[in-house]
Amino acid sequence: MRDSEIKHLRPGSTRTLLDGSGRPYRWTITSLAFKGEHDPSGTPATWIIGAPAARAVTVLERLQPPSTDLLFRCLTHRHRLKPGAMTLRSSNELINHVITWINAYCHRHGINDIIPDVNGSPWNLTTRQFRRTLAWYIARRPGGVIAGAIQYRHLGIQMFEGYAGTSDSGFRAEVEAEQAIKRGEHLLALATDHQHDLSGPAAAEATARLADFHQRTGFAGSVITDIRRLHRVFARHDPEVYPGTYVTCVFNLDKALCRPHGASHEERPRPAPLDCQPLECRNVALTPGNAAARAAEADRLHEQLGARPNLPPALHASLARRRDAIRRFLTTTGGAT
Repeated sequence: MRDSEIKHLRPGSTRTLLDGSGRPYRWTITSLAFKGEHDPSGTPATWIIGAPAARAVTVLERLQPPSTDLLFRCLTHRHRLKPGAMTLRSSNELINHVITWINAYCHRHGINDIIPDVNGSPWNLTTRQFRRTLAWYIARRPGGVIAGAIQYRHLGIQMFEGYAGTSDSGFRAEVEAEQAIKRGEHLLALATDHQHDLSGPAAAEATARLADFHQRTGFAGSVITDIRRLHRVFARHDPEVYPGTYVTCVFNLDKALCRPHGASHEERPRPAPLDCQPLECRNVALTPGNAAARAAEADRLHEQLGARPNLPPALHASLARRRDAIRRFLTTTGGAT
């Protein structure tokens, strides 16, 4: 949400959605949107938010007197700010007061969690930076660009990419560099610590590729910081092993059940995580961490199946099939914990 959209929040603007057992699973917030709208007075719009944001709005509702029509009004005990609607300038001033307070508190109590200076001066925070920082984190997640385009109410994916900095700012290159470093570190950890612990249909192939990668890279025992060197290594000796939370993909285009990225001859095909079919694909290997994550998923499904009130029959049957398929997969692959 932009600063102007947040400033038009009113009491009762949040809504909590509950599942069949009464547990919250989604929170929404409603305000007015201005940018790109034809009505200069704003158009009602709804955003999906997280539980912390919903709690923050609840706190703000309690801080303001019952008769307040807008939640972002200057609080009565703030003598330096004039009462009334909070402006962009006053918001930025308060944010930076928080930084000063945090740092003073840390110094007073001997805590190291200060907000550091930048080039010898306190960083001047503005509300605009929060929205762009959040865009950066959303965009670097799998499928994040699409999610960001929806959440930021942009008409096209390209608009969100530009907003998140994928154009002139070098955002895309920065994200890809971080992803490459992260993948390189995971591969080296697999090659040195876990290659003999792998299970699943592609475990033997993964072990062979990782051993070769370990031998050729020269990164063993070091912390990867040279992104150019890492790109050269991947260009020449990429083992095409992709660590993940639930599975490790040992990519083989001929066996892949996903729709791989990279249709041109110049671009090497890569797996498509959003289309992954891990319980059926022969490209799957499991680390102990992968197996534990899968087992935890099955346990969560089992808990949901036993919740009261009972789930609708079709949903209950679907979740039961998923739970049973995961357990069979772990037993068959030797990844059961």
